Amino acid sequence: MNNGVDSFIGNTEDIRIFKNCLSLANSGSVGSCFYEPFEFVASDHITHLKNERFNGYHYLFIATILNRLKEKYNFNREISDKRIGKEKVILPQKSNNIDYDFCESNIKSKIVQKYNGYISYCKDKYRVGIA
Repeated sequence: MNNGVDSFIGNTEDIRIFKNCLSLANSGSVGSCFYEPFEFVASDHITHLKNERFNGYHYLFIATILNRLKEKYNFNREISDKRIGKEKVILPQKSNNIDYDFCESNIKSKIVQKYNGYISYCKDKYRVGIA
């Protein structure tokens, strides 16, 4: 919930600040993965995953896949950096390369579907005309 945000801090010295990456919970809500477009400071129970070639849509696509790790890991079997390094994530391929265009268009269509569902819900629930 809330991209895993626990609190806000004012400290800027001697801390690791991350941005535009994925955060993956190693403990607590084990396997929860979020795209973090903003600057954040993570506890030592969070692994950040970053690839300079990825844009926000790529990260959202991969976060959806990584959230499936919740089924494999739990409070008694936490995710460690070593375990993450051994995970195999299967992504769409095109000519033996990751199909980044598919990842992006897939997530964009999911966002449009969610938005349209919300608009339909509002129209039905509140009986309002939305242009």
